[in-house]
Amino acid sequence: MKRKISLIKGKPIFIVDLILIPVFALVIYSGLKLHVAGHISGHDTWTHWTHFHVITAILSLLFGGLHVKAHWGWYKSLIKNGIGKKSKITTILSVLFLIEIITGVILVFFIEGGNSSAGIWHYRLGLVMIVFVLIHIITRFSLMMKGLGWNRKKK
Repeated sequence: MKRKISLIKGKPIFIVDLILIPVFALVIYSGLKLHVAGHISGHDTWTHWTHFHVITAILSLLFGGLHVKAHWGWYKSLIKNGIGKKSKITTILSVLFLIEIITGVILVFFIEGGNSSAGIWHYRLGLVMIVFVLIHIITRFSLMMKGLGWNRKKK
């Protein structure tokens, strides 16, 4: 019988987590470049950065979705039992990510131009989200390395 490989259990989830780091770095970088291009560059440059930002955002949705699926029990218990001792950083990050998705979809499909009020909110919330993403990664990085089997061997 062929063995199933799960992306949400064991080592593969840590691989998804690891992939999310450069994906979010690209989303952040492209979002910042997009914002700057809107102020000092021509429309073509802004359009190129918009396309790159949308592509990296789609990747973040894909891998972020796998990440959420892997931790779905955490979200279910959050809804069932309340925040309690759960990470407030993770809760805030989850809400920010959802708002970023919603405002991003609105910007792509319904509003022309990033200088709209929705675009400004998307940018500002993105800046706040950077702080929470960094805290989330830093506080879990050693656990992720251990899960991948990359922890340092003691001599």
